[in-house]
Amino acid sequence: MLNLPACCKDFLSRLLGARAKKALKISMLAVTGALLILALLFFSLRNLVLNSILNSKIESYLHRHPGAFFSIDTARFRKLDHIIIKNIYLRSGSQPIVMALGSCSLKISFWNMIIGRLRIKDFELDDLKLDLFQDGIPRANPARPAKQVPMRPMPAETVNYAVRGAALLDLFFARMPATFKISRLTIHCVLEHVHQTFHIPVLSIDGPAFATTVEIIEPEKKQAFYFTGNIQRMKKKLSVHVLPLRRGAMAVLPFIDRQWGLRVSFNSVSIGLESHGRHSGELSLSGSLAVGGLTINHPRIADEDVNLENAGLDYALNVGADYFELDDLSRIHFNKLSFHPYFKFKTRPTRQLTLKLGKTRFKADDFFSSLPTGLFSKLAGIKTKGDLAYELNFFIDFSHPEKLHLEANMEKHAFRIAHFGRVDFTAVNEPFLYTAYEKDRELRSFMVGPENPDFRSLEQMPSFLKNAILISEDGAFFGHRGFSLGPIMESIAANVREKRFVRGASTISMQLVKNLYLSRQKTVARKFEEMLITWLIEENRLLAKERIYEIYLNIIEWGPLVYGANEASHFYFDKDVEKLTLAEAIFMASIIPRPKRFMTLFDSEQRLRPWLQSYYRDLSAKMLSREMISQDDFDTLVADIQLNGPARFFLNGNENLAVDAFWRDEATEE
Repeated sequence: MLNLPACCKDFLSRLLGARAKKALKISMLAVTGALLILALLFFSLRNLVLNSILNSKIESYLHRHPGAFFSIDTARFRKLDHIIIKNIYLRSGSQPIVMALGSCSLKISFWNMIIGRLRIKDFELDDLKLDLFQDGIPRANPARPAKQVPMRPMPAETVNYAVRGAALLDLFFARMPATFKISRLTIHCVLEHVHQTFHIPVLSIDGPAFATTVEIIEPEKKQAFYFTGNIQRMKKKLSVHVLPLRRGAMAVLPFIDRQWGLRVSFNSVSIGLESHGRHSGELSLSGSLAVGGLTINHPRIADEDVNLENAGLDYALNVGADYFELDDLSRIHFNKLSFHPYFKFKTRPTRQLTLKLGKTRFKADDFFSSLPTGLFSKLAGIKTKGDLAYELNFFIDFSHPEKLHLEANMEKHAFRIAHFGRVDFTAVNEPFLYTAYEKDRELRSFMVGPENPDFRSLEQMPSFLKNAILISEDGAFFGHRGFSLGPIMESIAANVREKRFVRGASTISMQLVKNLYLSRQKTVARKFEEMLITWLIEENRLLAKERIYEIYLNIIEWGPLVYGANEASHFYFDKDVEKLTLAEAIFMASIIPRPKRFMTLFDSEQRLRPWLQSYYRDLSAKMLSREMISQDDFDTLVADIQLNGPARFFLNGNENLAVDAFWRDEATEE
């Protein structure tokens, strides 16, 4: 090793340090010069580069969406970090969507753009118009000739819901600008021939924690909503709160009222969402939904407004490649009730639905007092003691509905009714006045008891008639407690298979509850109230089975303004009900679903139509198998009757009625 004197070492060190500093300085000047040259090149060519990138993106979009139109009038930079795009027109090729945009302003990070990373800091849209059409896309040409790729057959896309959902959430949280503003947003939609237009003057989000006012202007009214929220990008969390701007007012959801006749209003709505990412192919989400002062009105739900003071959902949602799953860690709560449901909907290879509710125990009075007002009119004010527990397990494959599975059970623990509300369901154990209605119009009233000469006790009813109706309407009546799961499952399977309502599953107890206490309107509320009242009566023995059947046979409709078995027997056969033959009793059972259309069962000679023989044969075979009739009764039965009462006069002039209209129409029972 060369051993130099100290003075030489010091001289060499200074010389090398000076050279290094000079080299570093030259390098920095070179880099700075290069950056300046790049900046100058970018500044001079920025609009050309921008339009080249946009054209490339448009070409890519059009090739991925055959038949679409896409045009832009101008796109240019303003300063170094602002992009202005004017007159954008987009018409989808496969979806009924048309978008026209007056101008779009983007503020970007200049230095990120220099290194090839595009990050939008501010985003503003002016004069955005959206047209949504259900039955096709308007074919008017855009203002400027658009690029277009001809339509070509495309293979059906298999959507991976987890991948798509994760991509959308990542796009929202990672790419959402710091500030976002839309001025003059107009939405026009045509769905099911209903035209609607909404105008929002300004929609603005400024920063992670935001507050903005949104006005929605419809042809008939104007509403103002106050939005507040918080977006935590790194944690992928979002919270939004919505209130009516005017204190004490109710906010009404737009669009759905005119579109479907569903009116939904509320005092407040809070929505929370957090993405936990995708693991093992499954996207996990959690969050909450809370609604205060909820009011719902629709003629298929209830006859009047349904009010719920507070309701909420704390959810854990899993999204897979082909399914959506609400985990049973989720909690639904309203008023005083809380329970943990499980829900799963699978789309491939066949559509499958699973619903479960583990056994949930709650105070009985909490349940009845939590029922939304307006939903259950006859149960209003009822007071109870003890506990109830409910569980549900339901599965259906929509391609094989006949294989559906259903388990449902309501248990009671030291349960009793402390006080009846609007209706005392034990009152009909004594003679009572019954009023028959049709479409909520009072038709006639009569006593159900010995005071009425047409009243017949259950013992006075002929066995042929009692048994024929039991087999026809509710074969397990004396064995169940108001409900029969077998017919319910068969009804669901038949309705799913036919994709319309073709079969009901009401037991005799449910039919009686409907006739005694409820309106004839076919609403969700009426059906649920019917089931609850039936459970109360049957499970708590408020009425004996025999009394239920006795009332049923004395009040059901059997023809035009004809009520009760004895009155019907005189109307059809001019004889007392005790004298009915087996053939006449089976005829009486056959017309219960369609009492006003009994005429369709007869031909021009006032004889039963031949195709009724199968009904007689099937019903009598079931009666024979249960030893309700003898073998001789079965062998000698003929599907033939003679009308001797006033009913025969209804047959004149009805020869042209459809032969099988009685059987092919949809059932009246829900």
